[in-house]
Amino acid sequence: MKHHIAELASDELLALVRGGTLDDSRILDVLRSPYCTAQIAELVASNREYLGTQAIRERLAGFPGLSNAQAMNLLGSLPWAALIAVARTPKTPALVRRQAERKLIHQVPTMTLGEKIAMARRAHRALFPALIAGGDDKVLTALLDNPALVENDLVVLLNTGKPPIEFMSVLARHHRWGECYGVRKAIVACPLSPLPLALSVLVQLPKSDQKRIAERENVPAQVRSAAAALWGRAKADNLSRTETSCGASPGTTAESDKIHRW
Repeated sequence: MKHHIAELASDELLALVRGGTLDDSRILDVLRSPYCTAQIAELVASNREYLGTQAIRERLAGFPGLSNAQAMNLLGSLPWAALIAVARTPKTPALVRRQAERKLIHQVPTMTLGEKIAMARRAHRALFPALIAGGDDKVLTALLDNPALVENDLVVLLNTGKPPIEFMSVLARHHRWGECYGVRKAIVACPLSPLPLALSVLVQLPKSDQKRIAERENVPAQVRSAAAALWGRAKADNLSRTETSCGASPGTTAESDKIHRW
């Protein structure tokens, strides 16, 4: 029957649903069909017998063209994992996606630690700040392992957000992001970075970056001072090496005197 439903045109699917003899698995097949229309989805959503199945409610909530009222009612009945699925589905209408994200953000503070960890592994960009704000090491570690997280997300957060101190420490120790060059620079420049952490990363940056950090006004004064000192020391070392390489090497003057006497 699944193969048969996949071959039906829109008018045939509509007639099939109107017949009212389909079980839940066949209704899902109808909703998955590329020929399923918003009219058919509305018809399914209006039948209470079909709405007892979470998979059907999830599919309907993000269905393009479904009325906003129906979609919002369906979102209210979905658990967090289904809400993430709706929010991450490319075809979900923007209004429905934003509402699903708002519901998820609102739920985060009341979720168990296990739920937060599971969400952190599956979340997308809109949910990152809410998960980071909790400051739990296990949640933060799970989030940093999330494949949807990219370097720019972290750099933007460090440059413009308010990451908790706990997050900075977990980030710096992370097996992947702790070695990421762009993230390390952002940790040093972030006003909320603990000073010992910022300084420990600063000394490992190239001298050119230390010079730039020393000149940035939005970097904490103590970090700028340390960067300026490192840059000044590097300049002095370079000058000393240059003078040594350009001047006479030890013993050259004595050898010259011998030649002159001969």
